[in-house]
Amino acid sequence: MSPVRRPLDILKAPDRVTRPVVLCVDDDLAILSALRRQLRDEPYEVVTAGSAAQALAALRRHPVSVIISDERMPEASGSELLAEIRERWPWIGRVLLTAYPGEEIVTRSFDAGADYLLYKPWDGDSLKRMVRHLTEGAERARRRPDDGVAEGAGLDLGGEGG
Repeated sequence: MSPVRRPLDILKAPDRVTRPVVLCVDDDLAILSALRRQLRDEPYEVVTAGSAAQALAALRRHPVSVIISDERMPEASGSELLAEIRERWPWIGRVLLTAYPGEEIVTRSFDAGADYLLYKPWDGDSLKRMVRHLTEGAERARRRPDDGVAEGAGLDLGGEGG
């Protein structure tokens, strides 16, 4: 059995991480605990942060594949955090979590570049499928060599000779 590590210890020792990392951000410890329980049997390292500032500090130290962030947090909202992540680390999968559904949150999640909007309480199977899909995409993007080829180059779009 692996040693018990505090959530951010994994990010302090990135050489010990062999699986994709999912970072969960919420100021409510009960929500963070529930997310960890839901994802504990999945093939990821799940780490947590209690604020947007903690999340950004963690992201500067170690590659993260997916971030799940609560919307309503003190200091900075989840949509503000995800917008910054989209600018700095566009390959990271982004999920906005909220207990307050409505048109306004849908608009904020879209503006922030969230890949998914997840409502509390969430469905565990949907959460797992969502994280799996985003993790696979982030890992592909991270492995893709930056060879300077424009996106879509080399695709056969039909036409002459296609």
